[in-house]
Amino acid sequence: MNYHAGKKPDLREEHMTGRRKNRLKLFALPLTLLLCGAADPEKAKTAEDYYWSAKNKYHNGEFMEAVEDYDKAAELAPGVAKIYGSRAAAKRKLGDREGALSDARTAARLGDRDAQRILRTLGYDW
Repeated sequence: MNYHAGKKPDLREEHMTGRRKNRLKLFALPLTLLLCGAADPEKAKTAEDYYWSAKNKYHNGEFMEAVEDYDKAAELAPGVAKIYGSRAAAKRKLGDREGALSDARTAARLGDRDAQRILRTLGYDW
């Protein structure tokens, strides 16, 4: 604020200016989030969010929905073995033997020791 010699600052004016700034901030934040996509919860989810959502769906018997969330997690983090291993289990529950085997092999290649052990036990290579 610019103070002139001999003139007292108007505190009410300063308070109103601060109030306007706060209103602007309150308006600008949601607008920024909307434009950046953060206001959309689907866009803000991480691979880990999808992974844990899929795990919960799997344990609730919602295997198709679990596979969909594992797909999204794998898209966001293609090098994470546990996603493929878990998706293999969900596909197996759905009766998708080939899909389950493919995902188990991918998990084994990425270093998932459980997938490696299971494939080895069943006589499959990865």
